[in-house]
Amino acid sequence: MKTPKFVEVSFDVDKTLFRQPALNQAARGLGIGKKWDAIDEMYHRKRITLRQALLQQFQLLVGMKLVDVLAEVSRVPMMRNIGETVDKLLGLGLSVILCTDNPDFLCQYLVEQFGFRGFVSSKVALKNGVIIDDIEPLPDKRLGIRKYCAWMSIPLSKTVHVGDGLNDVPVFRVVGYSIALNTNLEKVRRAASHQMETDDLLDVYKHIQLEMSSTKSVN
Repeated sequence: MKTPKFVEVSFDVDKTLFRQPALNQAARGLGIGKKWDAIDEMYHRKRITLRQALLQQFQLLVGMKLVDVLAEVSRVPMMRNIGETVDKLLGLGLSVILCTDNPDFLCQYLVEQFGFRGFVSSKVALKNGVIIDDIEPLPDKRLGIRKYCAWMSIPLSKTVHVGDGLNDVPVFRVVGYSIALNTNLEKVRRAASHQMETDDLLDVYKHIQLEMSSTKSVN
């Protein structure tokens, strides 16, 4: 019996769907840009771990209204045709999710905007529409996607991951197919099954459709 080559596509968020890191950009409008960037700098200098960096950055949002944060997020430029791409991938019978170290509230915003069917993310709690100090960062997206796929009974070998960053490389190594999108990092390019440069997410759909039609796997 022939089965589809892929059953799930997961997308990174920052610099994959958003053209720039969403919360980094939003932080400027929220008046916490310098503090946010200082934490990034400490991480890049290897003075703190990614987990510590995410925790400290998300703590900067504590006490803010979610609507104010999302208002700033909505100003960040995005790829073209995200919703159309999600719809077309769903039309191929694929599950379409997000896989990011960003907070779950940002993923929920993208779910509502574009129709993604689920997400793997950090957890940042809300109470009465306000961000509270109940935070569980996800520094290891590979662990997150493994847990999600096990929970959903989806083989990693039939999952496609689309991303651009160094934290996507471990995910690339465990999924069946990977696309490095708009990255200038050679390590990311080398780790991916395919690489492309585009400002239109429909190009990703077209490539996945071509891969699915050209190669079938047999149970």
